Amino acid sequence: MQLEVNVKQSLALKMTQEMQQSLQVLQMSAVELQASLAEKVSENPLLNIEYQDHQVDFKKIEKMALLKNHSGSATSVKHISEDYLHTKRPVSQDVEDIEKYLVEQIPSNVDLSDIEKRVLLFYINNLDESGYLDVALDTAADKFGVEIESAEKVLRLLHTFEPAGIGARSLKECLLIQMVETYSETCLPYRIVAHHLDDLAQGALKKIAVLCKVPKAEVQAAVDFIRTLKPKPLQEVASSAVEYVIPDIIVDEVGGEWVVSVNRKHIPTISINEYYAHMMKECDDETKKYLKTNLKDASILIQGLEQRDQTLYRLARLLVEVQASFFEKGLTALKPMRLKDVAELLEVHESTISRAVNSKYIQTPFGVFKLQALFAKGFLNTEGQTESTSHIKARIKEIIESEDSRKPYSDQKLAAILKEENVHISRRTVAKYREELLISNSAKRVRYS
Repeated sequence: MQLEVNVKQSLALKMTQEMQQSLQVLQMSAVELQASLAEKVSENPLLNIEYQDHQVDFKKIEKMALLKNHSGSATSVKHISEDYLHTKRPVSQDVEDIEKYLVEQIPSNVDLSDIEKRVLLFYINNLDESGYLDVALDTAADKFGVEIESAEKVLRLLHTFEPAGIGARSLKECLLIQMVETYSETCLPYRIVAHHLDDLAQGALKKIAVLCKVPKAEVQAAVDFIRTLKPKPLQEVASSAVEYVIPDIIVDEVGGEWVVSVNRKHIPTISINEYYAHMMKECDDETKKYLKTNLKDASILIQGLEQRDQTLYRLARLLVEVQASFFEKGLTALKPMRLKDVAELLEVHESTISRAVNSKYIQTPFGVFKLQALFAKGFLNTEGQTESTSHIKARIKEIIESEDSRKPYSDQKLAAILKEENVHISRRTVAKYREELLISNSAKRVRYS
């Protein structure tokens, strides 16, 4: 047996603690960063945190983030003032506990036995997240030893509670419950839901008109009303957390020039606690080791925050250059752009741009968008120009909005219209984009006046 020694040379990138911290901080959204900083401060005595509005020294950042002008035209970037830091975001509201809300509606004047009250509570406790009853009547009857008629009586009582449709066992029953107090069983909306719900789902209004022996215009009016009903009773009152959307980058036009900033308004200031830093000169070796470790961690964290600002700032400046038409005209003018292309222009790794884009939002004159929305896919049209999928989707939506609702365009017709505009995509691609826009097919878009 012979023993051989082979020497092989290879290159490997070793992630330092500083690099790991910087990448972690870069990947966080503003909300996640707030929570992370609060946790870091609670663990590290050498960290100070200040919860107050403050400005970032963008002159310092701009020096660190000197960017080559790749487009050949200069883009003016200035520090943004407090007046332009308006953040539009949803406001969360506390909603009463659903079970408590329903229990409080149990009428005192209704003659319910103790067993029936228990059945009612059983129903309330077995509603799914949409408000539908998630248990069969015979199951409730067997569990509490009551007749099926008694179990059904209790369910009918639950059906009188708010929100309308609560306790329904199907979509049909949910819609009928919402109409029962206002409409009779002979009215057209009630009849359509009770007997032609499948046809309604298919948009077969002509068929419904024939079966119900009424004009198509009456069917259209009835369908319009049915669509105002709630298919999920709890969809508007269910208690749910609302995620705040805080833009990480703000782009605004001031005096004819684009103003770009990294939004630090909602992120607290982190600094070194000088008292503990000075203690290292006088404390024992064990304490000194502990403080040194924490000082290093604090310094790395602060460095990571500065690196995050630098990367987002450089990215924002480049976006204003590359996607100038988007900032002037909106999504319809968005150009195709890849993470790889941006990474090459900024001379960083593609994964760095991916982390910078992750869970980030940008505020523009046209609203707040996910940063990922600016990285659009695309392809060449017949004139050799690149069209983005976002632009094509926006155009499809525009065409459909301007169509004659009595004769909606088919997907084939939409493809033909786009072809006339030098955009060649198949009918299947049009259908795919239309569905992604949550727009129904032509059969379901038709209206009868």
